[in-house]
Amino acid sequence: MTVVSKLAVAALLMLPAFAYAQAAEDGFPEAGSKNAYSSLEVPTKLAPESRSLSELLTDGYVITTASHVAKGAIFTLRKDRKAILCVLTAPFTQSDQNVPTSRCWALN
Repeated sequence: MTVVSKLAVAALLMLPAFAYAQAAEDGFPEAGSKNAYSSLEVPTKLAPESRSLSELLTDGYVITTASHVAKGAIFTLRKDRKAILCVLTAPFTQSDQNVPTSRCWALN
């Protein structure tokens, strides 16, 4: 086997790792990428919710998913057939924000 063909085989073996490295930070393939698992980006309605995360939980919503992000945590809530997305931001002692805050949006 020549040096060129060995390099070609090595490059082919590394393709899955390269494709994985090209995925978005959330682990999903980028929208529009040439990937069998890539979906189209579709506009999604986010209606601001005037209630806090605490109020929604008191009202009977249940946390179905949770994820940590750089500036806090993201929660998905459900009650009956309604889904709500909330971002919880913890107090930041190096700023004037000294209480936890939440921002929520209804997805449907």
